[in-house]
Amino acid sequence: MSTELLEEKVAELTKRLEAVEAKVALVPKGAWQDIIGWEKDDELFREAVRLGAEWRAQANAEGR
Repeated sequence: MSTELLEEKVAELTKRLEAVEAKVALVPKGAWQDIIGWEKDDELFREAVRLGAEWRAQANAEGR
């Protein structure tokens, strides 16, 4: 691969990274928690985690 082609790729990737970083900067810290409805004392969340762990354990035991 030529140096010119590598420089073009690096420039393209740099632009794409800058675009992603700009989008990430707009999202407030902890926003993912609001999006999924997670709360510290959320009983439904704990139940979902428990059921997921149970399902994974069963799937692993069955070799899935």
